Amino acid sequence: MSLNFGVYGSGHSREILDVIRALEANHLTGRMMYHREIAGELGMKGHTLEEMQSSDLDFMMTVGGDGTILRLLQKADFNILGVNTGRVGFLTGIELSELDDALERMDRGEHFIDERIKLKTVLNGKDIGECTNETVVHTDRVAKIRSFEVLHGDRLVDRFRADGVIIATSTGSTCYSMSAGGPIVDPRVNAFLIVPLSPYKLATKPYVVPTDQEIRIRLTEKGKTCLMVLDGQKECTVDDTDELIFKRGDRTAKFVRFQHDFYKRVRKKLVWK
Repeated sequence: MSLNFGVYGSGHSREILDVIRALEANHLTGRMMYHREIAGELGMKGHTLEEMQSSDLDFMMTVGGDGTILRLLQKADFNILGVNTGRVGFLTGIELSELDDALERMDRGEHFIDERIKLKTVLNGKDIGECTNETVVHTDRVAKIRSFEVLHGDRLVDRFRADGVIIATSTGSTCYSMSAGGPIVDPRVNAFLIVPLSPYKLATKPYVVPTDQEIRIRLTEKGKTCLMVLDGQKECTVDDTDELIFKRGDRTAKFVRFQHDFYKRVRKKLVWK
């Protein structure tokens, strides 16, 4: 099987660029298509994401960290082989040193697609993006607390005062949500997490809720504003007059995997020093 790969990323070291050039010369001759950012670094012809989506690519290889993957998933929909050249790389599938072996295994069909739900964020009836990890609504001023009301479907979940609130997917449970005290959720579980950020009352706790109903958040203080951030990539200001709705996305995030190793990855990358 001869698969065609796109390559996406930017700002890479000479070592990483040399590895990509070697792949082009030896393993993937004529089977690689470069996004224009990384193409400029390589001195090769580049393409827009729109051009790459309309081509016959089988997979998109992201070279970077989790942020590179999240940035791509905000803009396009590909089967992603994440090559980690960042620090943690929890979403990425392999390390740079494993790339040659991974490509050979993919050519032999020794891989599978790990499909994850996404979170759609709707502001005043307008779809503003789908997140792989989370949308965060937090105070736009340092040391200023805000009051929130959260509903799941037509049922009140909680009213609380906090620095903010995170709405995360099960995939995002190992990201900002975890740092804020939320639980780690197996990504095979179709659930959303509602995680208050530094709540004023100790009794205010995170919730894990099913994805079959919308989550609505309202700022309950007149004239107060917050900043809403989607996967760390897109942000906007919201206030008490805005309607915020979160629901299951229309698309999914699709990752190339070679084994079912979620708990092993948690132990290796998030627990052990």
